[in-house]
Amino acid sequence: MCEAILLIENHWIRIGFQISALQSIWEALDEHLQVHYTAMFGLLQGKLQTAATKVEDLIGLKKRASELNRAEAKGSETRRLKYAVFAKTSLKAVFDDLEKWRSAFDPSFFLVARISVPVIDQQITEKRADQSKVITAVSGLRQAHQANERGTNTTASVFIPSQKIPNRELIKYSTASVANDSTRRIIIEHIPVTFGLDVEVATKDARDLARVLSKVDPEQFGLLSCRGVMKVLDEGTSKTTGFDFIFSYPVQGMGPSPCSLRRLLLEWTTNFPLNERVRLAVSLARAIVFLHSSRVVHKSIRPENIIVLQETPGKIGAPFLVGFEKFRFVSTMSAKSGDSLWEKNLYRHPRRQGPRPEEDFRMEHDIYSIGVCLLEIGLWSSFVDYSSTYQIGNKSIWTPGRDLPITEHILSSDRRGASEIIKNHLLGLARQRLPASMGAIYTNIVISCLTCLDQGNEGFGDIKEFEDEDGIVVGVRYIEKVILRRSISGK
Repeated sequence: MCEAILLIENHWIRIGFQISALQSIWEALDEHLQVHYTAMFGLLQGKLQTAATKVEDLIGLKKRASELNRAEAKGSETRRLKYAVFAKTSLKAVFDDLEKWRSAFDPSFFLVARISVPVIDQQITEKRADQSKVITAVSGLRQAHQANERGTNTTASVFIPSQKIPNRELIKYSTASVANDSTRRIIIEHIPVTFGLDVEVATKDARDLARVLSKVDPEQFGLLSCRGVMKVLDEGTSKTTGFDFIFSYPVQGMGPSPCSLRRLLLEWTTNFPLNERVRLAVSLARAIVFLHSSRVVHKSIRPENIIVLQETPGKIGAPFLVGFEKFRFVSTMSAKSGDSLWEKNLYRHPRRQGPRPEEDFRMEHDIYSIGVCLLEIGLWSSFVDYSSTYQIGNKSIWTPGRDLPITEHILSSDRRGASEIIKNHLLGLARQRLPASMGAIYTNIVISCLTCLDQGNEGFGDIKEFEDEDGIVVGVRYIEKVILRRSISGK
């Protein structure tokens, strides 16, 4: 019981530090964030009142039990045991309530990193950052953003000397590799310089992304911490053709062999338990919060770009988002480039498909991609079957999965119309199949993601409201509709 009380106190201390930090910068916050935090504090107040009632009940029970034990010694040991079990259960419920609240609150705290107001830097000082890992991460992100905006190099460069890494093993159905360097296991991702892109611009983008990813805490958000970047040079011309991002391997409790989510969906035919699939989904949602809070759009969210490190054999394990080959900072002009591969277009919004997409990429397009992935996780069914192909002239295409009878549409010459039909099919799967396996809350989250750019959608509201300078509105809506709904419900 003492251990439970210490855990509750530790949670409250961490929450208290973050609330204190918010109080010091309250006037500088976007009004949408203020409304969001006010609602969150209202939820916290209710949970604290419930916790206080439980503690008062425990004190009252202990007092009555003590009086009864003095009057009747017989059976007092049994009563003490019953009280101890009841007390432990009650305190655990208090701890779980605070943990759920904090896990829903922390993602919105990262949105503070987006707000370009000097008073926030004055208040989120090193001393305050030392009080909380979340505040430390926000402080580090703000420093990385400022360095990126100034275009300056720090004394500790993110670029490391190029070298050949032996025994580099490609992770099946993924663009990432795993290897060992001189000290520990690492994960490597190669990002090529896009054709037509200036090498100097590509180098700056790689540097800026590495700075952001170096601030990652893998335990909080499903992203790997970047240790550095190696330039990949053409042997003949010595020109930079790409970059190898080196990520630390989170060794604690992780197995030695990472696996792509696509491989799990294809090869693990039995559904994982509901709570594990929900945990996987929430972790992916948190990864997007971190990236968007860091002014980064991913642009390639799909199961091939999600690797899983299993903690225990037979369990899903911890997911980490990789696949940054098409990433872009929000402030950078969109190239509006794409391809005709249906297995990639499936995870893109209909207006972002094909070699020349209709729209510039924005954060909501990542949210749509997450919705498709969450649908696959909920059904535990791969939408792409890499075991067979269709032959179309001299071209082979992969076969859609068993739950995706869309072959005639991916072969259609009316690409725009076909993409809308496929999107409606995904929505139909969510509405018809998800409630029975994942419940109403999860189903509504998936539907909200898939319709986030629809006019009159019920989940995210008017698209025009997303157009704030710092991207705060879409971040708040995403947290409320995707992360908060799941975390607070605890279902």
